[in-house]
Amino acid sequence: MLKLLLRLWADQKRRNFKWGKLFGQLYFFGLFLVISIIVTFAVHEEVGDLDNVAKVVSIIAVSIIVPDFLHKLLMKHDETVMDHYLKSKPIPDRAWNRFLLVGNLVNYWNWAIPLLMLPFCLLFMDWADALLSFLLLAAVSMVGGVAITAFRRAKGWTNKWPVLMGMVIWLIMAFVYSLTAIILPWGVHIIGFFLLCAGGIAVFYNYLCDLRRYGEEKAKKSRLFLSGQSSLFSMEYISVLRSKRLRIGVLLLPMIFVFNSYTQIPQGLGPMFYMMLMFAIFAPSMMLSQWVFGIEGNYFDGLWTKPIDIRTILTNKYWFYAILNIIPTILVLPIIWMSDLSPWVLPVTWLFTVGLGNLVEMPTALISSRVELFQSAFFNYQGASMAVNMYSFFVLIPLAVYVLCMWLLPLNIALIVLAAIGIVGIALHQVVIGWIARRYEANRYKNFERYRS
Repeated sequence: MLKLLLRLWADQKRRNFKWGKLFGQLYFFGLFLVISIIVTFAVHEEVGDLDNVAKVVSIIAVSIIVPDFLHKLLMKHDETVMDHYLKSKPIPDRAWNRFLLVGNLVNYWNWAIPLLMLPFCLLFMDWADALLSFLLLAAVSMVGGVAITAFRRAKGWTNKWPVLMGMVIWLIMAFVYSLTAIILPWGVHIIGFFLLCAGGIAVFYNYLCDLRRYGEEKAKKSRLFLSGQSSLFSMEYISVLRSKRLRIGVLLLPMIFVFNSYTQIPQGLGPMFYMMLMFAIFAPSMMLSQWVFGIEGNYFDGLWTKPIDIRTILTNKYWFYAILNIIPTILVLPIIWMSDLSPWVLPVTWLFTVGLGNLVEMPTALISSRVELFQSAFFNYQGASMAVNMYSFFVLIPLAVYVLCMWLLPLNIALIVLAAIGIVGIALHQVVIGWIARRYEANRYKNFERYRS
């Protein structure tokens, strides 16, 4: 079947071939290639031959991840859904997914940026190092290409957000690994980077295979400003946008801790500073996660009649909380230039918050009560209960782990430990959410009754 699809693809390309389109693409590619060659020779004349220049290739590879993804987002358009002609063959989904993967290997846009970097590799390195460097840049580009294919196939932001979050995690992991070029032999480092790229491709490809989309077109109508087409994920931010109580709670408390983080700078980067920094990044998700299903408790009877499983709702909440944590992380960025704070602290703190802090809060779905969305936010304890108040002490666990690591361990060791905890937590979040979903479904009638009280 794969051979049949490739033959049909080749026939389609041959029949739709236009010289004008080819010359247009070659013109712009040639223009950028000439610019790349001129810049490369100019740099070579300024600095001359450099020793161990191959060690910076991994840093260059990481630096192209974001621009490469954005340019593919604009230029790379994949046909990710079989048309009716192919479905009538029939073509198995597995063969179609393999065809999409192979299509990325020959897609022009996946080779554009690596080819533009080829003059740099050839001028500053010997042929063996230049070949490996070019293949590494191509492998990094392939990860973005498969991610774009999954992004195109995903329907609605409910399914698109995991691709974007996956790209953020991929960028962080690639950047962290690129720093090992300093301590590892270059050959070993490059092999490890190839394996990391293969893992990234496998993750995005497996997600692409799990997506189900059909080529059935229907009229769509926007439901709400800033929400677009209504989706399951849109429930998360629509509830925050509509409810004054949630808006104030999610925005006000983080701003207080962000302000406190700045005020702690003159006192030095001690335990109190790191406590305020952790609270600032954790605060938005901490405010919402104390009411997991407390919002949905207002309409859970209707939600239960829909073909939606509890695990999907909890997964959406988990990633929505991760997105909320990004906002205060950006707001405290100037601290890096205002103090001696390492730039690694903020992404590691975000990773730790998502991996452990948000995961610790998710079990409140089993004990939360219904929350009145449109009441005042000040001194309002409606929706609170003894169980929720007692469980709130578990917030101290990630806070204590974070502050103790930053206080007692050397900075580099502390960041490695916290990043490892965050990565493990993100890797296991589906296991934890699956357990919570099973417990919730087993006691669903008690939970529904609690929402009515």
